[in-house]
Amino acid sequence: MSEMTRRDFIAAGAAITGAALAAGNIHAQYGEPMLGCQSYSFRNFDFQGSIEQLRKLDLSVMEFCAVHFPPNANDPGFAAIKKALDLGGIQVPAYGVEGFGGDAAANRVKFEFGKALGVQILSADPSPDAFDNLDALVEEFGIKIGIHNHGPGARYDGVKDTLDAVKNHNKMIGACLDTGHCIRSNEKPHEVAEALGERLHALHLKDWIHGGEEQIVGEGDLDLLALAKVLKGMNFTGPVVLEYENHPDNPVPDMAKGIANAIAAWEAA
Repeated sequence: MSEMTRRDFIAAGAAITGAALAAGNIHAQYGEPMLGCQSYSFRNFDFQGSIEQLRKLDLSVMEFCAVHFPPNANDPGFAAIKKALDLGGIQVPAYGVEGFGGDAAANRVKFEFGKALGVQILSADPSPDAFDNLDALVEEFGIKIGIHNHGPGARYDGVKDTLDAVKNHNKMIGACLDTGHCIRSNEKPHEVAEALGERLHALHLKDWIHGGEEQIVGEGDLDLLALAKVLKGMNFTGPVVLEYENHPDNPVPDMAKGIANAIAAWEAA
């Protein structure tokens, strides 16, 4: 893969400069995944601090979670949050992970928030009684639901749990694949991604050792090359956000290594 294509892959998360913004347009033309971070990685920092950490990684794409601001557009602080994101050029393609249940009004509040924030996807842990309402909401708002697998013992553990849940529901209801939890559940992330097919809407890029602990992305049991090949074969263009839970007071050095490993795998695929 050429050096220009390498830049295309990371362009959506480049530092906010004129050159980076131009590269972002090339990224859109090539239709490659958006590379960014999950804000939970920066949970020991406030909202502004999380953005500073993101910029240290030379990225501008973030999936935020409730650690940094609540999923309610009517919250008194939301206008300032949105203004800061817009002025800073921070792209927020997704938000979550959020629960959804049988309360249609509560679900609508989160979709209204998603629309105001400008997300494409809400990462989710929906209960069984949420799906009929979610069918209507994804259609109305044009925002996808990405069911997040949370590892052994969770409602959505293996890929079959997610596929069974979304069967006969709107195609906009799919998966946000957490590759680390996938390994914890003794499944191979690239095989899960392939099985999900068009239901794969987003990824939380995380690495793990079978029966062990979280690792820097590319240094555990995650087969980055196989995953990159599957994503390319699917023409996947959704967000791929690095989530790293170790060293919450200073995650950037390890995350930088993980990003470099992910880019190298993409180049080699």
